[in-house]
Amino acid sequence: MEITLNDLTINPEGIDLDELLQDWNWAMPEPMRPVLLTALGDVFAEGENGAVYFVDVIEGHIRMVAEDGAAFEELLSDAEFVTDHFFPARVLELRDAGIELEPNEVYSHQQPLVLGGSDELENYETSDVSIYLSILGQIHEQVKDLPEGTVISDVEIEDIE
Repeated sequence: MEITLNDLTINPEGIDLDELLQDWNWAMPEPMRPVLLTALGDVFAEGENGAVYFVDVIEGHIRMVAEDGAAFEELLSDAEFVTDHFFPARVLELRDAGIELEPNEVYSHQQPLVLGGSDELENYETSDVSIYLSILGQIHEQVKDLPEGTVISDVEIEDIE
């Protein structure tokens, strides 16, 4: 089955892009706005200086991937970059398992990996992208300074409106 970039991203129509990364401000090297949302919940965002960043919701990191929009466009035609950032094999697995996305949804982990969840298909579900990004931003901020291997027993999530 052939897969396209449209299959690996979600349509941002109806999503408040100005608020989408609000719970990731703590990790931003500069103010940024989403430009591309992946089906697995990661975000590519453009900073005020024009650089494009990758918001990795699994690792809880934001890193620059391109100095400007033109360089980012080039990366989108690089098969290795697409594989490393959009995970087409996993998206196909989820679709083959009958897990389909509705508008404004992304594939998500029922138990986040940072809280000990597994990356097995049984731990996947679909979630509203805004809620998913908010929750993971809050979790990663709370655990960012903990030593590797720390057992986490209590995580507070603010209400999402």
